[in-house]
Amino acid sequence: MLAFQATNPSVAKGGNNPHFRSKYITLEDLTSVARACNKHGLVFWHHQADEEGTSYEVTTLAHAESGQCIETRVKLLFGKNDSQGQGSAKTYARRYGLAGLFALCDCKDDDGEAAMTSSGHRGGDNNVPFDSGVQDDLRTPESKAVREQEEAAVEHHPSWERSRNFFHGIIARIGVDYYELCDWLSTKNPPLNKRPSEMDERQRQRLTDFLCGDRGLHQFLNWKEER
Repeated sequence: MLAFQATNPSVAKGGNNPHFRSKYITLEDLTSVARACNKHGLVFWHHQADEEGTSYEVTTLAHAESGQCIETRVKLLFGKNDSQGQGSAKTYARRYGLAGLFALCDCKDDDGEAAMTSSGHRGGDNNVPFDSGVQDDLRTPESKAVREQEEAAVEHHPSWERSRNFFHGIIARIGVDYYELCDWLSTKNPPLNKRPSEMDERQRQRLTDFLCGDRGLHQFLNWKEER
């Protein structure tokens, strides 16, 4: 493992997500990089395990010569009870398991810096147009203006001005578009049916914690797919 990591492996985003107008790391991206471990006597594989009514996708990494191995388990969260939902859950679980075992991440991760600086400032200036922090934004100028007007029309919580760039940085890291997030939240029951800009700091923290977890992001992606 030391010999493999000494090669400084990194993963580029090869997938294109038209829903979020952004690129993401696919299972194929991770697998192609991880397979370089074979040169150092390592091998990995995936399988499903079911225990007490809960399903897990298990990713195992083994040293071929000695037989020593380690593994990681990711709970399978099925958004839909069909083959597509099962395949999606297993793909996500394999991605997280493989990335965790090999400590692989996006080599171009800017920790949300692009979202914070995309409008040329770090917050507090009400004269700067609202920016959703979306990379490779494909919206037309007209649709952007409509969404900005919608955002400007709502009553922002007093904490929003000092924390919005931080919030946009977090959701940009996981590939979530602010305006799509607003649309998703509008389908929820109170008090969750608020825009992030209308929430207080505690509510926004709960939202980001949920989105950064497997279940929350998977739920959001399934909503986008069905929509």
